Amino acid sequence: MINSFFIFFFIFLMLFGPIAKALVGIEGLTSRLSEKNQELASLRQQVESKEALYSSSAAGFLPTLNVVGGWVQNKTDDLATAEKGYIGYIEGRYNLFNGFKDNSLLNQKEIDLKLTKIDLELKQRELRLALTEVASDMILLHKLQNILDEEYNTTQIQNKMAAKKVAAGLTGSVDNLEFNLRESEIQIEKNQIDQLHKEAHQKLIQLYGEDLTDSELDKVSFSSVEELVSLTKKFSLENNLEYQKSSLILAKAQYVRSESRADYLPKLDFTFNVGRLTPNENTTLQYNESKYAITLTVPLFSGFETFNKTKSASFQATSAEKLKMQKISDVQADFNILKNKAIELSALFKINESKLLNSQKYFDLTLGEYKRGIKNSPDLVTATERLFSSKKKKYEILKELELLKVKIDNI
Repeated sequence: MINSFFIFFFIFLMLFGPIAKALVGIEGLTSRLSEKNQELASLRQQVESKEALYSSSAAGFLPTLNVVGGWVQNKTDDLATAEKGYIGYIEGRYNLFNGFKDNSLLNQKEIDLKLTKIDLELKQRELRLALTEVASDMILLHKLQNILDEEYNTTQIQNKMAAKKVAAGLTGSVDNLEFNLRESEIQIEKNQIDQLHKEAHQKLIQLYGEDLTDSELDKVSFSSVEELVSLTKKFSLENNLEYQKSSLILAKAQYVRSESRADYLPKLDFTFNVGRLTPNENTTLQYNESKYAITLTVPLFSGFETFNKTKSASFQATSAEKLKMQKISDVQADFNILKNKAIELSALFKINESKLLNSQKYFDLTLGEYKRGIKNSPDLVTATERLFSSKKKKYEILKELELLKVKIDNI
């Protein structure tokens, strides 16, 4: 019960802790994901399993007690007749020295527990990124749907303006064809958005095991651009989970090697037996005999098992050390790539904001000149496409910044 409480508290900290802050209003969906996702539930059970194994490893430092009973016959040269009868005693054993093998096993189980907790946190972060991605897709798709509706309505108004000019003989029918083509292109884009919207809902079913309504998703929005472009996190190798994992794998390989080498060393045990040790058929005998011993076991030959196990463990430790060194380069490079990409996207957002202002001015001027007959339909269509393209690009960049924010926070 206590273990379950700490597991829940650990998950709570991961969900609402300082990592992976992104998307306004996503906390409710994140909490629901933690409850619904079966892979997370499985990993929580694995953590509890490793905790139980770690607790069991402490048994190597404690004495063992057994109750022994049965019928025995002893026959030696010193005895005129064989001893036979019933025995019954308590047998105890306490290890005094075994080459620190129990200590190595305990440390291995502790590392296994830590590795499982890291796997749980990595999966939580992976799911948070997946949720951010699909939620950002939904926000973007809804924004694009609204923008396309606005663009379609604008094009229809322009088409009516062109029809009046054609009817008045001020221009040819090509003007109507130009706007008709643009309406068809917008309709194609809307159909593509609808298809992507359906795919996004399928991804939600994959994450939650059930679908979410658009009204639930509409409660989530992009963070402010000021928050998204601020890169306050500095790279910390020690805080990187993949680096921590590689360090623990190396430490475990070293403990496995120590465990194997312990088989070369002698073992010292203290044993004791209390009860009826001498077999006798008289059931009225008291259980008042005892035997104590300190035994030393020196290994002489194990069929090269110890040699080969130690050799294998040494190779594993060397391999883990090389993987750890490679992980240092990988996580540093990943952070620098993401940071540079975030800086580039921040600059791109500012450029697009300036472009959006100029596109609006260009559209207004072109529309006025089209009404006066100075500009033709291709000019107006181009100006309209530029304006709405800039509006779409704004939200596409915000989506990329949201994902980058989570990825950087996860490193």
